[in-house]
Amino acid sequence: MTHAPNLSADRPDNAPDTTPETEPDRGSDRARPSRNQLFKTLWRWHFYAGLLVTPLLVLLAVTGAIYLFKPAYENWVYKDLRTVHATQHAKPVPLAKQVDAVRKAKPEATIQSVTPPSDREHSTMVTLAADGGGPWAPTVSVYVNPYDGKVLGSVDNAKTFMQNVRELHGNLLSGDVGDRLMELTASWAAILTFTGLYLWWRARPRRGRTGRRGLRRWHATIGAAVSVFLLLLIATGLPWTGIWGQQLQKVITATKQGTPSAEDYKVSSKVPTTADHLTSNPDTSVPWAAEKVQVPTSKASGGHEGHEGHAGHMGGQGGNGAAPGSLPIERAVAIAHHERVPGTFTVTLPQGPKGVYTISGKSEADPAQQRTLFVDQYSGKVLASYGWPQYGLLSKLVEEGIALHQGERFGWPNLLVALGTCLAVIGMAISGVVMWWRRRPTGKGLGAPRRAQDARVTRGVALIMLILGVAMPLAGISMLLILTLDWLVVRRIAPLRRFFG
Repeated sequence: MTHAPNLSADRPDNAPDTTPETEPDRGSDRARPSRNQLFKTLWRWHFYAGLLVTPLLVLLAVTGAIYLFKPAYENWVYKDLRTVHATQHAKPVPLAKQVDAVRKAKPEATIQSVTPPSDREHSTMVTLAADGGGPWAPTVSVYVNPYDGKVLGSVDNAKTFMQNVRELHGNLLSGDVGDRLMELTASWAAILTFTGLYLWWRARPRRGRTGRRGLRRWHATIGAAVSVFLLLLIATGLPWTGIWGQQLQKVITATKQGTPSAEDYKVSSKVPTTADHLTSNPDTSVPWAAEKVQVPTSKASGGHEGHEGHAGHMGGQGGNGAAPGSLPIERAVAIAHHERVPGTFTVTLPQGPKGVYTISGKSEADPAQQRTLFVDQYSGKVLASYGWPQYGLLSKLVEEGIALHQGERFGWPNLLVALGTCLAVIGMAISGVVMWWRRRPTGKGLGAPRRAQDARVTRGVALIMLILGVAMPLAGISMLLILTLDWLVVRRIAPLRRFFG
């Protein structure tokens, strides 16, 4: 976002404006010239930060605003698949038979998980692994009427409207490269916000309701008002990014604020497997805080260890088919209820004869209700139970942040605040471009704020920016590149020096 304080004087709207767009109070600046130099330096960083990230920042805001309505939108679009109408005395058929119906309809697919209905009005969702379905959700969801066992239809999760919005928001539909660009945008948006707050505070616009002065006043005031919420959205979105998110996971692991160690469980994988590898579908995955939990292994009896070929199929004695001798999926669901896994939960089927039932209950409205269970597929023993009491402080903060980021933590008020922040960001970006267009010079320059002449102030601001860059690595790398390019190239070539200001 871009906050810009007011001009010292207005001009006719059709006249070019080559004077500074914003100034602090002049009386105090004459007595404190270094303060004025600091203002100019931060304004220059603010200008170029906006120039660098405005297009992608608008894309982030637009896609984020749309994705806030994912649950409501998909419940409406897929209403015929997700809801059922049953008589009062109708009884559901066994889950194993519902899964068998999916197997018959999709014999070539591998069943990944089952989400039982949370009430009598919803269908059962069976998730299938699907090759080539996209980097974030290569799965197909098949919906089954739990009262007659008939398949209602299916949805390719990689091709839904909201999945495309999610991928645009997260990686620009371009994998790791897009993820890094969006992380860079979010990091620079934080810098825009901090510098914008300083500019607003130093030159708070008190007058002007129309024309350029009115636009600047609106831009600065609204920008300052939503700054806290924008910083919150940025901070709660960064854990999903590649570099920053990975570094946060390392910090959580190093400080023991997240996943408990493997020694906490007597039965654990010989080759460590973490819960984030069980599925790539965000709707059926374990909570963020449980992604790095080590998945334990089932202990087969009666020589079942050698049946690797049964992984993911329906030939098991228990009806879910992970391996001969495994318990039926109804038993896994019963264990979930016995362990009081809240709300709608997903049962991920065992992957092979050593696999376990993974029961994941996610609650965006209240992360404290989240629960992840690993259940031995043969004995039904709960090998690990991981929930809010086991989350470290940092993991709890991240889970609360995710719920806030998605607009679900406090219901509609949360959603409306997040939506309002996204709309304000779009308005800030548009008004910033309009202000620049109106004051752009008639020559060939960009019209950037003039470079401060006090080298000490410039170095001090550069140091502050680099400290921010340490907290946000991609922003820090880009700052070093900008400073190096400015020092080695821009300042030494006169046309470039005039163009960039």
